[in-house]
Amino acid sequence: MRNWLQLLAFVLIFGVLSSIVGHTSSVGALGAPSDNTTTPIAPAGDQSQDEIKPPVEYVLVGPTSQSDNTTPNFICSFIATSGQKKSVVNGDENWYLDIDINVPGWTYIFEYFPAGQASPGQWLAYKWQLPESGLWQLGPFTPSANEAEGQHIYRFWFYSDGQWAAGNPQTPNSKLIYWTYAKGKPAGPVTPPSTTAAEAKTGLSAKVYEFFSQPVVLGACLLVVVAGLVLLVIYFWRRRSQYKVSFADEAAPDEPSAASESAAARAKLALPNGIDIRLSGESKVIGRSDLARALSLDDLGLVSRRHFAVKLDDEQFYIEDLGSDNGTLLNGKDISGQGPVILDDDDIIQPAGAIPLKFHLL
Repeated sequence: MRNWLQLLAFVLIFGVLSSIVGHTSSVGALGAPSDNTTTPIAPAGDQSQDEIKPPVEYVLVGPTSQSDNTTPNFICSFIATSGQKKSVVNGDENWYLDIDINVPGWTYIFEYFPAGQASPGQWLAYKWQLPESGLWQLGPFTPSANEAEGQHIYRFWFYSDGQWAAGNPQTPNSKLIYWTYAKGKPAGPVTPPSTTAAEAKTGLSAKVYEFFSQPVVLGACLLVVVAGLVLLVIYFWRRRSQYKVSFADEAAPDEPSAASESAAARAKLALPNGIDIRLSGESKVIGRSDLARALSLDDLGLVSRRHFAVKLDDEQFYIEDLGSDNGTLLNGKDISGQGPVILDDDDIIQPAGAIPLKFHLL
């Protein structure tokens, strides 16, 4: 119940903020996904249209990180060379696309241009045949002289063995990747120039002003925010109550603290955003909630609720995939179904291939 309350509060508040940003942001901001999402005619595996290969180099860089099964599936990700934020490209930076397929098949990639362009988008790949399963990397993509600023969207389809991936075998379901291009701007957040109140008012379009001046819209936004705050208060109140109960059950401070010594951190997992997950001598299960602050919503959906475990046995740390949906990589090798595997200092763990976690002994 507590998790559902937290999720509902997050969705409500995020929905309001996204609506505001989508109506008022300038060129270069993310905006709402619906701003420039125009679905093209869905591809079909048996269409007679000629193959369109990607306009950049592509190479098989490693084995698939997915479990070995016959149902077609794929994992796609966006990589910016700046390393600042993987969904943002600035200036003359390049970017790459990774596609992990678990069986050979055909890939379709459509790029949606930012809202306001003459054309809604273009096919980057159509009925593009990939003869082997594994991780394919496309790139580098280089921004053209007239690259449109704002939000771009890549939509992926995958077809193999007479069926479409990720859903109904007869229906071409797809996956989306959102990214933003800002020409001539440095990587990282940019502080907008200060403007006077009069300039800000004249800069609002009549459509945006009309939208926010409607009492129904203002009332709905207020209700959603209030409901979200109430749910957050309930959640933290319950967490505080649970903390009090657990604190009362702890041993007195003057008793021998063998349990505390065994629970002291012996190692850690370092996340790319600077957060560390401390590991003691007890078994630690890592899953979606542990990585929520370091992943986008799309990548977070690839990680299972209980993805892998790290435990200490006779002064040696081990890692074991817990039957996750998208597998676990250890130094680039899939360890799904192998049981406990030895962990060494500086090993790289990649749950679902979505994020690198560096293992450090303390």
